[in-house]
Amino acid sequence: MRECFVCGKLYEGGRETTCSDACHGELIKLLGAKFGEFKKVVDQTTGIAYRVPTRDIIEKGIKWRDLDRYPRWETGARG
Repeated sequence: MRECFVCGKLYEGGRETTCSDACHGELIKLLGAKFGEFKKVVDQTTGIAYRVPTRDIIEKGIKWRDLDRYPRWETGARG
């Protein structure tokens, strides 16, 4: 049995950290508030920075080949 990160309820299987879609959505909101809605991710081979939603990083993970799907990070932009 796992304990839900958001509500503390015990649950079996399914998601890694939350018991339901509602708790997952709440976790995304909490992490977005803590870390910012967007993160600056730099492609190490080109040095180009991209503006990637924190939600995508959490839910999908990001691979270098996916970065060109996101807008470039503009100087002075904040997450």
